[in-house]
Order: sequence, then C-alpha cells, then structure tokens
Amino acid sequence: MSGKQTLVVVGNGMVGHSFMEKLVAAGGLEQYQVVVFGEESRPAYDRVHLSEFFSGRSAEDLSMVPEGFYQENGIDLILDEAVVAIDRDARELTTNIERTQL
Repeated sequence: MSGKQTLVVVGNGMVGHSFMEKLVAAGGLEQYQVVVFGEESRPAYDRVHLSEFFSGRSAEDLSMVPEGFYQENGIDLILDEAVVAIDRDARELTTNIERTQL
C-alpha cells in the first residue's frame, strides 16, 4: 500500500475531468490515489460541441483528455461503469457491475 488516501471521482464528464486537471496541477496526487468512474465508454469529451460530431468532427477532436493523461499520472480510470450507490460508513461503492471496497 502506498499510504495514500483513496479519492473516488464519480463522473468523467467536463467537470470531473476539469477537477482531475486541477488536482494534478496542485500536486494532489502526492496525497491521494485516485479512481475515476465514468458511465460512458469514452473519457471526457466536449459535450457543448457534440453536435459538431455530425458535421465531421471526430470523437478524438472532441476529447478533452490529452493522450496518456490518466496513465501518466497514475490515475485509475474505469469506464463503462456507473456508480449506483455509495456507503461512506462502510467505505463501499456499488456500480452497475460490482461492489467495491475502498
């Protein structure tokens, strides 16, 4: 164990990813082991300009995540998994797939 506290981020949309960028920039990864859950199959993307996808922009064009961001920073990104319940006292969360002890 690293001795770090686990920080769980539920949601990998624009706000969740912005939080991750700020946490990394502030040195927060020295204190926390971070796990990010995203319900969708892709990392954060620009939903404001999503309609541009239908006029030729690719999914990569709309991505907000620089290549390798999560891996290079040691952040666990879990996609295609929605958090459906959180039990803070038991330090457990339940996703649409499984229950995880934190």
